[in-house]
Amino acid sequence: MQRFAIPSGVTEVHAALLQAAITLGLALLCAALYRRYGKPYFAWWSVAWGLYLLRLAAIVSFLGTRSWDWLYWHQVLTGWTGLALLWATLLFSRQLAWRWRYAPVLLFPPLWSYVAIYRLDNFMLASGPAVLFLSAVTLGTAWVFFTHGRRAGSGGARLLAVGLLLWGLHHLDYPFLRARGAWNPWGYYLDILFILAVGGGILGLVLDDLRRGLAARTADLERLSRRMVQQHEEERRRLSLELHDETAQVFTAMKLQLGLLRERAGPEDAARLDRVLQLIDDGIVGIRSLTDDLRPSLLDDLGLVPALRSLALEFGARVDLEVDFQAPDTLQPLSDAAELALFRVLQEALANVAQHAAARHVAVRCSAEDGGVRLVVRDDGRGFPSDLDLERLEGDGHLGLVGMRERITSLGGTVTLARDGGAGVAIWVPASTPASA
Repeated sequence: MQRFAIPSGVTEVHAALLQAAITLGLALLCAALYRRYGKPYFAWWSVAWGLYLLRLAAIVSFLGTRSWDWLYWHQVLTGWTGLALLWATLLFSRQLAWRWRYAPVLLFPPLWSYVAIYRLDNFMLASGPAVLFLSAVTLGTAWVFFTHGRRAGSGGARLLAVGLLLWGLHHLDYPFLRARGAWNPWGYYLDILFILAVGGGILGLVLDDLRRGLAARTADLERLSRRMVQQHEEERRRLSLELHDETAQVFTAMKLQLGLLRERAGPEDAARLDRVLQLIDDGIVGIRSLTDDLRPSLLDDLGLVPALRSLALEFGARVDLEVDFQAPDTLQPLSDAAELALFRVLQEALANVAQHAAARHVAVRCSAEDGGVRLVVRDDGRGFPSDLDLERLEGDGHLGLVGMRERITSLGGTVTLARDGGAGVAIWVPASTPASA
């Protein structure tokens, strides 16, 4: 029988071995990704590249031994590689479940290759269908990743699509060019480039998934943070109302009853009752101060700017510190959550000045800027430490600045710290905040 001769050479064998080594790396990469993430299509990609590796081993063995049995296995493995790649693609795009009725398809490559090589003695009939099938599956996989990349905005999927498209077209020249010894070993080097592109695309696909997962978790954490802040404020509001409506009223009733006793008491008892009445007045003042801290009534009654001005001036009077507050009469409208966040941030910033700054002067500026409201608090004290790190502060339990940042970033705003000439903090919140805030 006359056989179709496939030229061979040392250079071609070396190129095939290099391609086999890189293909092995790709198979191991997919196996590692399957072990890490448990997605079935990674396992089947690993199987597909493993079969492709055996395909390369078969052709290298054929080049070295000239045994047509190796050519037979080369064609069988080509068909099985296409089937594995097809199944991996279906798992990725449609999440199909395995059915045993699919198993007979695996018999087609060995049966047809046997007939074509050993019975028909026709290399083109053996290699043509297998290569066409592998090329068609590779091109179909490229289309799947192209549509996925366009839909999901995945750069890794687009790189996979380009690599698989070129590789699928390159498969078609095998029976006509490479099998006849044309442009060897450059065909192998092109295969290597396409394999590297596929590996890069798979890694990019993983990174895209990780980024999407991270973005989803970040959004969940932001929603959780906003919900926690909302619940915290609701609890503060409840305590404020209870103190104002119940405790303060009890103190007031006690004061009225003691006042009646004071009118009928003797001089000695009257002096004692005066001291009790003074203690009750101090308690009422303390309760009112606490209720204002828990829920600023000025913010509800007068609006943001008067509430911020009152907070700043009362702080200066309480700690004997010069406070310069400047703000326009009106600002861009903010949501209730944003206004409350700015009020709380100013509370925290002024508290930090009192506790840590050793300052004599504090400047508070509030202005409309960049489609939102900017609040800047700057003192002339010792300033922030040079090694200030918010994450480290959070780990050490100092949650003031960290809580300030969480409040503002959950509204889509920014917090900027300044270390030159004292300490400064600049807060900006957008006029249009997320509805969920």
